[in-house]
Amino acid sequence: MNRHLDFFEPGTGGAMRKPLERAFELGARKAMVIGPKPCGHELADIFHESGISWSEGQLATFQRLDIADADLVLVTGGNGGDVSRVLHACIDGNIAAIAPITDHHCSKRTVFLLSIPKAGTHMVIRLLDLMGVSRSPERAPQPGTWSTPVGYHYHAPCREFMRDDWFDPMGRQLLFRSPAIFVYRNPLDIVVSERDWFVKPEHAFSGYLNCCADSSQQLDRLIADSTVMGTIRDRINRYAGWLNFSNVIPVSYEDLVGERGGGSDTEQLDTIWAMQLKLHIGGSPQEYGSRLYDPASATFSKGRIGRHMECLEERHLTLLNSLPQDFMQSLGYAYGSRISSKAKELRRRPLVVKELSPNVLYTPRLVREGLLGWNIAEIAGKYFPVRQGVNVMSAEEAKLFSSGQEGFMSLRDAVDAVIHSDAAATLAEARPEVPGTELVVEGYCGFNVVRHNGSFYGFDQALGSIDIRTLIEPAIEDLKRRGSCVSGVSISDVKMEILRLAMGRLGKRGKDLKKHTNNPGRAFGGVLEKMGFAGLVNQQKNRS
Repeated sequence: MNRHLDFFEPGTGGAMRKPLERAFELGARKAMVIGPKPCGHELADIFHESGISWSEGQLATFQRLDIADADLVLVTGGNGGDVSRVLHACIDGNIAAIAPITDHHCSKRTVFLLSIPKAGTHMVIRLLDLMGVSRSPERAPQPGTWSTPVGYHYHAPCREFMRDDWFDPMGRQLLFRSPAIFVYRNPLDIVVSERDWFVKPEHAFSGYLNCCADSSQQLDRLIADSTVMGTIRDRINRYAGWLNFSNVIPVSYEDLVGERGGGSDTEQLDTIWAMQLKLHIGGSPQEYGSRLYDPASATFSKGRIGRHMECLEERHLTLLNSLPQDFMQSLGYAYGSRISSKAKELRRRPLVVKELSPNVLYTPRLVREGLLGWNIAEIAGKYFPVRQGVNVMSAEEAKLFSSGQEGFMSLRDAVDAVIHSDAAATLAEARPEVPGTELVVEGYCGFNVVRHNGSFYGFDQALGSIDIRTLIEPAIEDLKRRGSCVSGVSISDVKMEILRLAMGRLGKRGKDLKKHTNNPGRAFGGVLEKMGFAGLVNQQKNRS
């Protein structure tokens, strides 16, 4: 039986018919049906028509042994975790699988790509392209695509990336709530590939390497010189930590190249099949594998595995052995290794992508305060400029606030947007309407401040009781012309307008008082007290 993975849209009548017919064409004859409830008459009829015999098992009690005698697994329902659990059991089997589309399906998630430089990144990109998973921008990653962490272009070093978590916790970022692929390779083959690549004049390191007497001395530097690039141990250990994350699928270059690249077709198909099952990507690993490695490529001979055994001399091995071997051991390699000793273990490791409750995900976190009149809050792993005076306190408010905007994938992008005045324009257009009316501040310089449908208004208390919901726009504009109403996008804006009106009134009354009293200062103080500026009056008395 050829391996093949197919998906159907749940809840659609007859949705399983075509996948079952396709499985029969590929050789499936004995199916194990796994679901939350027994097969219905419609599905039984489809099996009878297709010529496939079947038995049933319960999703709640499913074990890998349930599919030992089957050449087809059909999952009829369940949530994303349930379906992933059954598909994971198919990793080592020569079996076809049919499953419903859930929130774990590749169309519902973003896949992040992480890689050690010169480890075969472009081969994984080609594989994803063959699978129909295209790239989305790192600053706007989309479901159903692959992307990279902002600012790293595939090669995000785990150590440096995680170091920022101490002052800017990143656990809610999309990278840590999504599946990721980490591409690694035998470090000794990486050294040889680096030597071939960095001697080219267009690279900054060419001056560092081309002043060497020969290629052997270049390898010396790449292995053990710590002054420019760091030793090979330094370079590998920057990235190796990704291997230990539960949401990461480690994929080695040696497992992907196949026989034409010096590897094994069996390992290649096993690796592709495991990726499909973990990421819920339909298709055949045989078809993907046959098109993956291109012998016509200009770098075909240099891309073959095990080149370090041809290029490294005894002195290079001595230099390598002078380094702590953790960088080799963590990836499962030794001198002469053709594949990683950890490849099979990592291939069988379940993919576990954490899910956060809405309250945990959306509770706002203040990241930067007082930036040109803005604060920056992190909500659900993105960064949002929030005008000072706008209160976004609860998870519910934060979800509503962020729902009308894209946000920024990094704090630096959010800061830059504020500094370059992009935030004011984009956020004004995207600001969501907050339904309802609420008294926010009472008695501020003789005004009450209310929030109504996402905007803020100040009304002169002398107007008496006013229900803004009954006022039409011309009436509000008339009150503004009379100096009895102000409005703004934040509480701060409204307070500033109220102060401007209050100071204007004080100036006018002060002039009038000078004409009618022998003690204008005392009279002016009385006016201040009536208008809510008693504190200013007391300060003046204390000075006297």
